[in-house]
Amino acid sequence: MHAMSERNNSIMTSNSPHLIYLPIAGRAELTRLIAAVGGITITESANAANLGKPDLLETGESKKNYMSPKGMPLLQHGNLKISQSGAIEAYVASIAPLYKDLTPQQRAVDMMFMGIKEEILANCAKAIFTTQKEDKDKAIADVCTLFDTWGAVFEDQIPAEGFIQGLPYPTPADLALLNITISYMPIGSARKLAQYDFGKWKKVMALCERVKADEHVKEYLSASKYTVANPWGM
Repeated sequence: MHAMSERNNSIMTSNSPHLIYLPIAGRAELTRLIAAVGGITITESANAANLGKPDLLETGESKKNYMSPKGMPLLQHGNLKISQSGAIEAYVASIAPLYKDLTPQQRAVDMMFMGIKEEILANCAKAIFTTQKEDKDKAIADVCTLFDTWGAVFEDQIPAEGFIQGLPYPTPADLALLNITISYMPIGSARKLAQYDFGKWKKVMALCERVKADEHVKEYLSASKYTVANPWGM
């Protein structure tokens, strides 16, 4: 695939990466953001009926072909079929024109933030789908501890101006932080459960405002069907 250097161009071929997930933010939202900002068009199937099923209902294909027993997201690009959100995010970032010149060190920082996002997301999902059914107070306490712990780290380490990598545009590290603070399911749902105020983290929210001001982020968010989707009413 030809990588174009101009940011206002995007890759769109008959063989664009195809994302398979659910009609929520979840574990696919960062991939969507990376593609939108990085300049690569992806296609997507978002069918809640595929949740927890070993085969894709639309095609009958086994998720094992993507190295997944039942889970999603999944990505197909040509002969490549992969699962695991971190692998998908890293792959899409690696072929996005805007990010083609990132150094190995910069990619490592981006992947670190991807991993932190995933840790936060997984713990939020546990709180709202499992823990609160048994002990709501514990679920609330777990969410508050989770956000307090990572919020303090972010607040200490992210820059007061500009973006995390010091570049003139947001990279996946910045997008991961935005994903954490604005997506609804499951992180926003957990935040709602705990009545947690991200506003206490001034540097975090200021950075996210700078990210949202990016023209490509702004365009993505204005059109997104999934960022704040709440199909289960939680």
